[in-house]
Amino acid sequence: MRNERDDPKARHYFEMQRRKEENFQILIGQLEHKSLPFRAKAVESLGNSGDLRAVEPLIRCLEGESEPEILYLLVCSLGKLKDKRAVEPLLSMMKYEDKWVRRGAARSIGMLGERSCVDRIVPLLSNVNNGVRVSAVEALGMLSYWDVVDDIIPLLEDDDVKVRMAARDAVRRLGRGDLAERPGFD
Repeated sequence: MRNERDDPKARHYFEMQRRKEENFQILIGQLEHKSLPFRAKAVESLGNSGDLRAVEPLIRCLEGESEPEILYLLVCSLGKLKDKRAVEPLLSMMKYEDKWVRRGAARSIGMLGERSCVDRIVPLLSNVNNGVRVSAVEALGMLSYWDVVDDIIPLLEDDDVKVRMAARDAVRRLGRGDLAERPGFD
């Protein structure tokens, strides 16, 4: 009778699993590396891994990170993992000063498809910061939550062109493209 050590396929499989685990632990350790490129590569790799064990370490990293480039990668990676534990941290990042971090957070919330946070996003539509309004509109459009179209329509006449464009895209996604095409909403 053959055992697992005699079977080359089994040995190969177990070696692959061992290396995968070893690499995962190395990437987790690199989240705290002082070098930006090391942290960036670790964040991207964990986001692309599909391994839900990465969610908590990425959230912890998000809370302690100050570099906008890394924050952007973090929010995008959390979106790729599609785990509901990321909703709260992503919602808080929608108010961040860097537009790319906000956009990444909005997109990630949309990727999560977590409609339960719609009530927390709608108030951001009236935020004084144009970028926050854009991010909120983008998130609501990606969530395809029809009930919010009436909250987005006033933004078709916003003073900021980026807010208007985002609102136009969102109402199209929500099935009200007729409103987006009306004259005067440029």
